[in-house]
Amino acid sequence: MGKPIQFQCKWDTAEVLPNTILRSAGISYYQAHTERQAMALVAEGKRIVECDSICRIPFCVTVEAEAFGAKVVIPEDDTGPTIRGYRFSSMEQIAELDEIDLTCGRINEMLSCIAILRDRGNAIAVNVEGPFTILGLLIDSAELFKGIYRQRKLLERTLCVLENSIVKYIEACVAQGAIIISYADPTGALELVGPKLYQEFSGKSSYNILKRLDSKLDGALIHLCGISSLSLERAGFCLSRPVSVPEACTYGNSLCHIVAEHKDVKLVGHNCMKSTPVVQKNPVVWQIELK
Repeated sequence: MGKPIQFQCKWDTAEVLPNTILRSAGISYYQAHTERQAMALVAEGKRIVECDSICRIPFCVTVEAEAFGAKVVIPEDDTGPTIRGYRFSSMEQIAELDEIDLTCGRINEMLSCIAILRDRGNAIAVNVEGPFTILGLLIDSAELFKGIYRQRKLLERTLCVLENSIVKYIEACVAQGAIIISYADPTGALELVGPKLYQEFSGKSSYNILKRLDSKLDGALIHLCGISSLSLERAGFCLSRPVSVPEACTYGNSLCHIVAEHKDVKLVGHNCMKSTPVVQKNPVVWQIELK
């Protein structure tokens, strides 16, 4: 069976929080993004409304960046959290970046939400952003790319801080009960940054993170965004192969089957986590094997 040579992302839209769920539970948009109990109720409600088998949290891409100091605004409507101010205005300032603190703020509420969902018997997937995507929310991307080679050593040190933090965060998510980590780094995609920058920085950084997590997943699975997994494969960081799953299953059920029945599979990709409610036409999950 041929692999998807060109992954076309059909799900590149913000998460929509069903208004009916919020109204019936008396939950505001702000609470759904910031409070563990509200977040858990909305995640379960979305799973039911979307006929999914997996609860996916958080509902935005700003959680890690906010924990690193980005200024995030959460409006009282369905537009979702947005970055309203970069933490850094120049490359030199990113030397101030420290490793992430998981014990406070919205990221801690999210970790607590995982435990709530776990205790209610849910299968949980946590969306995690990669280093370049987080950086792009902390500093203007034009400033970042302009200074990559001029400040190479500084960028390498910063990526090390981000890698350590992301590994720590994913380990915490798994410890709380997440069975799937949905990893993506769209700002650092091969087609966006080019082969040289990808090999030296963004792709290498994601590879470092995934390699370090290989023995630390404790039965969980990392799902790479199709753009990220194909970027890694084209750059020579990994190989892929199809793993057969039961027919007439949704993609979410297929992933749960892999977690339960294929303990040797730690990393999958070439698909999108937003397609978990969709019944697969081809009953395979693509295993990613790092080199």
